[in-house]
Amino acid sequence: MPQMPPPVVPPLPKGMQMKNSARYPHLLKAPILRNLPLDFQKKFLDHCTVQVSQKRANILSQGEPSPGLFILAHGSIDVFYTGKLGDRVFLNQMKPGNTVGEIEAISENNCSATCEAKKGTIVLLCPKSLLFTYLSSVVFVQNLTSVFHDRLVMDNSLKLIDQVGPVHQRLCAYLHFLSKQTNRINETQSYLADVVRCSRQTVNKELGKLRKSGIILIENSEITVLDRDRLVAEIGTEPIPEV
Repeated sequence: MPQMPPPVVPPLPKGMQMKNSARYPHLLKAPILRNLPLDFQKKFLDHCTVQVSQKRANILSQGEPSPGLFILAHGSIDVFYTGKLGDRVFLNQMKPGNTVGEIEAISENNCSATCEAKKGTIVLLCPKSLLFTYLSSVVFVQNLTSVFHDRLVMDNSLKLIDQVGPVHQRLCAYLHFLSKQTNRINETQSYLADVVRCSRQTVNKELGKLRKSGIILIENSEITVLDRDRLVAEIGTEPIPEV
């Protein structure tokens, strides 16, 4: 399929002190911008609006429309689905370079889940009106569908572990997943209990076993994964893939 001409985007606002592409150069390698010309990548980032979370807050809420595509520059975003009876299920934790909101923005459907940004998280918003101009690029569309595919693969892995795995296996799988970028996990036991879907007391007991085995270290409420190979062995199946 032939590549269509690059989309026409408006000029950058005057007086911009530092372009997003210079401030957040690591985002040039984001999956959504893979294999695109450097000029295209820079324009995409530079036309986004920077948002900083001063406290933990929703950037997208389940059942409400999405304003566009959010690309995570710093921090992390937790994705949760809430059932009709109020039960909340952990779906994903987004890391720098990941995107959220694009599916709903393009399809003009309401958000299928809630995205919670932690305090200090920085995101770049590409508004829906501008996002549609980039859809004229075949490579950009291919990147979008590739991102969707990777999410489906991860969702399938999570569903397998959640449905057939005991608590110990589920906890190890999520510890491995949450420590992919750094071996330190700054999450409370209540958070882990919410993710694994068990009691806080059970999480505390299972963490104690892993600590005694020398797989993890717990200091000042911070969990450090000391031996990822042994943690994978405790999972007993393929680890959760990273999106």
